[in-house]
Amino acid sequence: MKYFGKTYLSLNLLVYAAIGIAAFVNPEGFAGGINLGFLAPPAVPEFLATFGGFMLAIAMALGIALSIRQHRRVAYASLALAYLGFACGRLYGMLLISGFDWRNGIFFALEVLLLIWGIFCYRETRWLPVEYGH
Repeated sequence: MKYFGKTYLSLNLLVYAAIGIAAFVNPEGFAGGINLGFLAPPAVPEFLATFGGFMLAIAMALGIALSIRQHRRVAYASLALAYLGFACGRLYGMLLISGFDWRNGIFFALEVLLLIWGIFCYRETRWLPVEYGH
């Protein structure tokens, strides 16, 4: 069965690159779009490190995994773990801190979907032989 692993990696690459670029191009607008405020001057570099630089680094790593097949399995596992973390943190926040709202509900559903898709992609690659030099 095919789980469209390259599509999964490509989609994630585009999303992470878009987030990183948007954070650098318009940090205040991007932060406002997700209801984050810059309460002190040091908040901007922290925001840019997380939503700008780190997201672009993830996109570059996904580009490497798309280019070099033997790195895909690690990319699938890493993304699945990241989405597990996102989903658990969001669920905790909704249940114990902020309550449910439609935006967090949509993000939670997407994170669970991408977690499951990543697990299926990872499981599909575990039986493939590693091909070095390709």
